[in-house]
Amino acid sequence: MQSDSIMDVIPQYSGKPTLYLDQNILDLFVEHGIGSLGQQLLDNFQVVYSDETLKEIKRSVGYETKFLNVLKELDAYHLKVMVEQPGFIITDKSTIANRDVFEAFNEYCSNDGEHGNIENAMNQWLFKFSGGRPGDSISDIHSEQIDAFSQLINVMLDSSKELPIEMRKQIEDCAVLMMEQFKSALKEIEHTMEKDVPDTKNWNGIKSFRESVQVGPKELNNIKPPKVIEKIWDIYKVTLPDNNPINEIDDFFKIRFNPIYPARPYHLHQKITAMYNMLNTLGYFPDSKVHKEERFVAAMSDNSHASMASFCALLLSRDKNFVKKVQAVYEYLDVPTEVKLITVNYT
Repeated sequence: MQSDSIMDVIPQYSGKPTLYLDQNILDLFVEHGIGSLGQQLLDNFQVVYSDETLKEIKRSVGYETKFLNVLKELDAYHLKVMVEQPGFIITDKSTIANRDVFEAFNEYCSNDGEHGNIENAMNQWLFKFSGGRPGDSISDIHSEQIDAFSQLINVMLDSSKELPIEMRKQIEDCAVLMMEQFKSALKEIEHTMEKDVPDTKNWNGIKSFRESVQVGPKELNNIKPPKVIEKIWDIYKVTLPDNNPINEIDDFFKIRFNPIYPARPYHLHQKITAMYNMLNTLGYFPDSKVHKEERFVAAMSDNSHASMASFCALLLSRDKNFVKKVQAVYEYLDVPTEVKLITVNYT
């Protein structure tokens, strides 16, 4: 008889509607206290935070305790995407846990070394595409990514040493397959890039793309909802070169299939990441100066917040550009999460 998976036995959440707060809302509470707004949210919603929230708190050196105390005062729960074992396969489900936020933060910081390296490495291709890392080639970046992925695989194998032999063998086989698929995907990307971009060392993908189609923020930011994504596609499908193989909206926004593991499901929260990145590339209410590392890191955090908030009933933010992009993506993907822009009057 087959036993239930962990996802089958975790009880369904039945509490208050869940609320995800963008980091700038937490900034507001750190600076002014939770006040009447925070109390209203506490009374009517279950506030949640993600590992991305903890990552941003870790970067706020000197203010970590203040941020954590705000989350504690808001009685915030920890939101995480569920991962299947063996193979660390990302699922389309999430959990929220009522735990001490300081404990969650310390745990995140202790694990950030092994997971932070691979995440940072994976983001370097997009950073390069955004105009960062001048002088480094795509091949250089892919070598770093393979090294980081190999380190993560080794950590995974080390942690399986105490498991039963059969399960350990499954993990080892899965690790080999994952590495082969990862290298193959990078090789294919590099081969495609070399055909289109002879010199990747001094390449700015966003700038080159916008120049080639002669469309950018000036044109796109005049688009009004509803159906923003469809309207953007209507503009681009007539500007793309005749020999361009992309002729469907889902292909244009990179949500047709999983780009690294095509045989695996491509979950909603992953598609949100792809579409949000694409809107930044195209120039729809884009993040500025992403060729600078600090601004790029902030943009990637926004993207993660957009993805994680899709598991919740409501997302609040003070960033107009962020809200515009998230609303457009959520509408196209039929994400039921409500997105609201918070404005603050200091007078």
